[in-house]
Amino acid sequence: MRCVLGGGMLSVLMWGNVAFAQVDRHSMTGFPGLLTTPIALMPAEGSLGFGISSVQPYNSLYLSAQPFSWLNFNARYSDISDRPYPISRNGQSYKDKGFDVALQLLPEGHWYPALSVGIVDIGGTGLFSSEYLVASQRIFDVYASIGIAWGRLGARGGLDNPLTQLSDRFRSRPGGALDGTGTFSTQRWFRGEEVGVFGSLLWNPGGGPWTFVAELDGNDYSNEPARRPIEASARFNGGIRYALSDQVSATLSYLRGNQVGFQIGITPVIGRDDVPKSRSYLPELDRNRDSAYRPAEVADAERYVRLYEALRYRGFFVHALDISDDGSMLTVWQSSSRTSDPVEVQRHIGREVANVAPDSVRTIRVVTMAGGAGAMTAETPRDVIEAEASSEASVEELVVRSSFGPGDGWSLDDARYPDLLSYPTYAVGINPALRSNIGGPTDFYVGQLLLKPYATVQLTRSFSVTGTLGVSVLNDLDRLQEPPASGSLPAVRSDLERYQSGSSNVYLDELEANFLFPIVPEWYGRLSAGIFEEMYGGVAGEVLYRPFDKRWAVSLDANYVRQRDFDQRLDFRDYKTATGHLTVYYQSPISGIDVAMSAGRYLAKDVGVTLDLSRTFRNGARFGVFATKTDVSSKQFGEGSFDKGFYIYIPLSVFSEGMKSGGTSIDYRFLSRDGGQKVDDGRKLYGVYGGFNEGAIYGR
Repeated sequence: MRCVLGGGMLSVLMWGNVAFAQVDRHSMTGFPGLLTTPIALMPAEGSLGFGISSVQPYNSLYLSAQPFSWLNFNARYSDISDRPYPISRNGQSYKDKGFDVALQLLPEGHWYPALSVGIVDIGGTGLFSSEYLVASQRIFDVYASIGIAWGRLGARGGLDNPLTQLSDRFRSRPGGALDGTGTFSTQRWFRGEEVGVFGSLLWNPGGGPWTFVAELDGNDYSNEPARRPIEASARFNGGIRYALSDQVSATLSYLRGNQVGFQIGITPVIGRDDVPKSRSYLPELDRNRDSAYRPAEVADAERYVRLYEALRYRGFFVHALDISDDGSMLTVWQSSSRTSDPVEVQRHIGREVANVAPDSVRTIRVVTMAGGAGAMTAETPRDVIEAEASSEASVEELVVRSSFGPGDGWSLDDARYPDLLSYPTYAVGINPALRSNIGGPTDFYVGQLLLKPYATVQLTRSFSVTGTLGVSVLNDLDRLQEPPASGSLPAVRSDLERYQSGSSNVYLDELEANFLFPIVPEWYGRLSAGIFEEMYGGVAGEVLYRPFDKRWAVSLDANYVRQRDFDQRLDFRDYKTATGHLTVYYQSPISGIDVAMSAGRYLAKDVGVTLDLSRTFRNGARFGVFATKTDVSSKQFGEGSFDKGFYIYIPLSVFSEGMKSGGTSIDYRFLSRDGGQKVDDGRKLYGVYGGFNEGAIYGR
């Protein structure tokens, strides 16, 4: 597995302005729980869980995500300190990766408990595999949980498996490691002659920083993946958890009657469904009807310079201005660095226009620009703008009496005052980043701390060039060794280690040009060329159809790319290929669920389908899972059978209120192989225009 943390991830670990849950509800290995036993109380919706823990002979590193109040998924690495790692070349201890899923079937009520079901170690070797059903209920200041478990968490047994009443196939549970690492071990789920009982008590007196935990363990540790037998002289565990701050907790525990354990956890809440607000205050409506800028005899140039400067001060960049021939409608083409909410945009710009426009202007029209083209239009009667600004009308009334529609392409070319933004413009910055290799044969973790300075030159409103360097600050990538062969496909991704170790302390990460253009209303195009990413460069094109009043969109992209040399400069290797995909996007009205289904040709020249499911919060945070199946057989693909994983996108607005665009991502693949791999070929059109539809106004 390779875990990729995008630029800015270090900001998460610095904790910024992030809200955190008070009591960490992650077990020592990351699933919803206390020490070693599960609970039915989920972490906060939209939260992450980062943590490390240790109790001999196991050490764990986990990343947990809570996309919904009722769903948790958790990826972890377990180090078995007394067992050798067969693929290691330097004698490191055994490493096992696992993935857990927990589903809350019933939230807690006043008279009934929360109820959850979970699967631990859902795929792979299954060394720690277990399934459980648990109920949790608050009793005064104490949360009590009780449940039954199959597999490792219920190894103590004592009760007949209730599912054997349905079918005898639930009596047999395979033991040991299973073949086919990276596949789902369904032949184990909820099977076995007996189940074990477990329970726990959690006391957080007064909601303060101290939490006290007691557990009844359902595992007797008689069948563990450790090399030596594990002695459990007691089945009761106890622990104390202390909130070091609103961000971090530390736990000290006494387990199995003979071992001391510890855990450090960080639990940021990154996803929120409140609408991001503008950082600047709404402008005041000028009540003076004899305002110096409002009378008809004031020169237009003077009037619109005042409007341009007022909007620029508030973070709205005016591309063009126009007034209709009869003087009844004023149009502003703009883009904003403050807010992406179209209603907030209309409130800000509408008030500024009302303060300077002559009385003949009765309608205020705002065109929001993206990618150099009009992406959304909004028209609001001036009297509604003024009524809302005077608290004589609500924001809801403003929305109802406004009309919203698709963008108008390049219509600003015909405006009375076009080209108010001069080009070229520049954007520069530096992002921190990590390049990491986890669980490889060299060592458990080999990584690189980077600074990535970037510069974007916007040569015209539609044509831009972006360059990014990778500058090594600290790394031990020289310890990486050549990876073993993976399957029988061309090495389109599995030789990532060669790129990591082959690059110098300063390398070219990206140098690409993008030209975005409108075709007809609701249709957009893109042409891209250059070095797209650390492994590929080439040329690409894309067409997107994004109907404004629909929940769906469709795009077709194609590219011709060549593999870069390992030193990541300007040279290329011999491997080249053409790829392309037809992708259908759908924004579900249910809880911000987004679906993307794409079909086409991948980098290894295989053909197949990718399914991507994600939860997008109103503040831009996203939790997603994906899987790709192509015409490559499991044998050809190699360990893992098919490509799959999850990702998390963290918007910059989490760290600084009011920031509109940009963010960082965490990408986790169960195993990095060559089948089902795409190239990151330029500025994706759905990322530019996908959010401009009715859902952005009416909350999906």
